[in-house]
Amino acid sequence: MKVVNYYTPCIESFDKTGSLKTALSTNEQLTVLKKMAEEWGIDLENAERWMKGDEYKSQRKLAVSFTTLATEVVDKVESIFGKKLEGEVRLSPSLMRFDGFARYDSGSHAVWFGIDHPDADEGYLKALMAHELSHVYRDHQPKVWSFLGKPLTDVSRKEYLDAMTAHEHITSEGLATLFSQLVYPEVPLHLHHYYFPEEMQWCLANYSKIDKAIIDCLKTDQEIWKFYEDDIIEEGSPSRTQYYWSARKINEWLTTNHVKSPSDYKTALIQAHGWHAGEFLCFQ
Repeated sequence: MKVVNYYTPCIESFDKTGSLKTALSTNEQLTVLKKMAEEWGIDLENAERWMKGDEYKSQRKLAVSFTTLATEVVDKVESIFGKKLEGEVRLSPSLMRFDGFARYDSGSHAVWFGIDHPDADEGYLKALMAHELSHVYRDHQPKVWSFLGKPLTDVSRKEYLDAMTAHEHITSEGLATLFSQLVYPEVPLHLHHYYFPEEMQWCLANYSKIDKAIIDCLKTDQEIWKFYEDDIIEEGSPSRTQYYWSARKINEWLTTNHVKSPSDYKTALIQAHGWHAGEFLCFQ
């Protein structure tokens, strides 16, 4: 997968002009980043204030370091999957808005990666990149989107999003969360879930509440995306509890039904990336 560095030209233009808006508007290398910022309605003035502050110094140092590390992460993931992945990883300033997400369109992915995100450290970025690349790998497995009845290259972004079901969402997020732990087991568990330690502890202590809430959701409106919000399960519950829940469900199911010895787990997890969401009996 190609790694494209938008961070370096952006920060160089920002240093030169003193204005984030001017940097994005005057540097032709940043046209794609400017368009993305406009689509998201990002507050550039707020991002600029943060990037000029003292607290940004550590995140800038992290981002500069990760521009050289990113290719190593991609290479490691591709070696585990045993194939080159489709699309681009776009290293970018986070603009205080995003850390990482895989954007699909017409058979390819652009993985936007905010390498100076306020909450990130190196372990966080490595885990997150492995997570996003898991999505890329899964989307290109033949069975996953075969129900659409045409090659993935002919599937538009709108068709892809319209066809995304609650079960595909939890399958993909659960697999990606487990995959990042496989690739980087030394990274603390809470970082694989993009949590602070106390948020991870809440999930571990309240699994039965998470389980009930998500099962109820799947049996009713299937609006699984509401779990991206805080306080959905109860006041104080963290966001993204569906990631923790689905990863735990898949892990228990794979370990019980598809793994005969610990050495089989890696193979089983990679094979599971190619299964249709309906084959994950742990969600039924």
